[in-house]
Amino acid sequence: MTNAATIGVVGYHNTGKTTLVCKLIERLRERGYSVSTIKNIPKDGFSMDAEGKDTWKHGESGARVVVASTLDETAFIMKIGMSLEDILRITDSMTSPDVILVEGHKTELIPKIVLGEMPIEGEDDVRRYDPATDDFDNLLSYIIETIEVKKVYNRLPGMNCGKCGYDDCMEMAEAVFRGEKAISDCLMQGGFVRATVDGKKIPMGPFVQDIVSKTIFGMVASLKGVDYTTIDADITIEIKHDRR
Repeated sequence: MTNAATIGVVGYHNTGKTTLVCKLIERLRERGYSVSTIKNIPKDGFSMDAEGKDTWKHGESGARVVVASTLDETAFIMKIGMSLEDILRITDSMTSPDVILVEGHKTELIPKIVLGEMPIEGEDDVRRYDPATDDFDNLLSYIIETIEVKKVYNRLPGMNCGKCGYDDCMEMAEAVFRGEKAISDCLMQGGFVRATVDGKKIPMGPFVQDIVSKTIFGMVASLKGVDYTTIDADITIEIKHDRR
């Protein structure tokens, strides 16, 4: 799961998906939100690279990742197909956006805005939108609410313990957004630890969280250059395990 809110925009060809995505980017940026996008291109053999160019030659020679770097742009060309989950994870870690808009990928299990009459399995996280008749500002408000709820969710432990009275942390986040609850109402708040392994969140009970948080705090506080009396923010430690 990414820290950014993720919303898909899907529909048949020429229903206005790209036009809508661009308009959403502009309006969200006006309101101070950072936006990243993913565009699905379902064409066999399609490549963003151009045959005969130096970057193409690098890939043809066997490079798994080719980076084209200029003063104004950096393009990463992965010479492998990737799942949307992996693309979202990489996009989130590289750009830390508030929201990632995904144009296409209609079968993925993400919240979607659907243009036209395209049938979608499971309508729970689907919002249908007709640019000719529907109010764009209502759609924008829905997206902003999704972003803000995700921001609240990111401050919760994500353990779905149910001790707050809700089935999961997302329901709790929605209640906080509506003003019905406060972050402090989460019984798991206070020095909680969130651990992920290869992008998968690993649940930990309060006892283990307490041991881990105190151990890490003590370790970091003893390091040169750290004033333990002023540590009042999150502590982030990344471990890259080499199996070789």
